[in-house]
Amino acid sequence: MNKKSLIVIVVVIALVGGGIAYVASSSKPATHDAMKPTASATADQPTEANAVVISNYSFNPTPLKVKKGTKVTWTNHDIAKHNIVVDSGTGPGSELIGKGQTYSYTFDTVGTYKYHCEPHPYMHGVVEVTE
Repeated sequence: MNKKSLIVIVVVIALVGGGIAYVASSSKPATHDAMKPTASATADQPTEANAVVISNYSFNPTPLKVKKGTKVTWTNHDIAKHNIVVDSGTGPGSELIGKGQTYSYTFDTVGTYKYHCEPHPYMHGVVEVTE
């Protein structure tokens, strides 16, 4: 068998195999289980209304809307250490927190608090405090 024939056979096998795999995957009926979020997706979601998850180098949710007097807790799920620092004025200001650690701050004044992580300045978040 020459080289050209071998290449044609390999290409045909790849195309047929890919087509079979596509038909098999697309012919399955949708189930409710397929619509459920995966464990990794839910692990990055806050479990409380006054919680912020730090994961994949981002703050979630942002903006977070809370009432005056609410204590907000940030939990770091990343391996990297992060902090929470208000962009200007008074507000949250933490030391670096490691994976699994938390930082809490009580918002006693109505306003919009923009914050960031100093080691990772592309990480931004917002807490909006209302009466």
